[in-house]
Amino acid sequence: MTWIEVVDSAVKIGLGALITGIIAFVLSTTQHRNDRKKAKIAREFEMLKEVAEKAENFNQTALKYWSLSSDWRRRLAIDNSLEKPIELSIAQNDFFDSFKELTKAESLLLLFGYSNASLKVREYGESIIGFYNRVKNIDLPFNSNDAANYRKSMIEKRTELFKILNEIYKMV
Repeated sequence: MTWIEVVDSAVKIGLGALITGIIAFVLSTTQHRNDRKKAKIAREFEMLKEVAEKAENFNQTALKYWSLSSDWRRRLAIDNSLEKPIELSIAQNDFFDSFKELTKAESLLLLFGYSNASLKVREYGESIIGFYNRVKNIDLPFNSNDAANYRKSMIEKRTELFKILNEIYKMV
């Protein structure tokens, strides 16, 4: 074997190794980028699921409070000497405790950069706070129309929130 053949073989082997190395690097980089995208999408789906669960848990607690407090105010209009029922006090405590879930949902949305959705969570919570403030003040009149309007508002705010969450879900 002559020195030209040796150099020729070395160049061919070296060039082959270089091409193989470049291709392996490109494939590895592409695979890593795709894995990161998949992980990001999975985290966002999990976050959306968690936000929806927290909002729904809060909604159930709020509707229970709405039901008991509306009924109490209806009966209080007939007999103003009625005491607040124990069930209502328990529901009120549960209601206050469940606000932390709504706050966590809002925080998750802010963390992932969905400020419009976090505003809807806040609006939803504030609509329910409005109901709470209205129903606790027994000096203000409160009738079944008021109760129905507050319930309708609560449901509308919840629907708006879930529409935005659905848009985010489709976008991810």
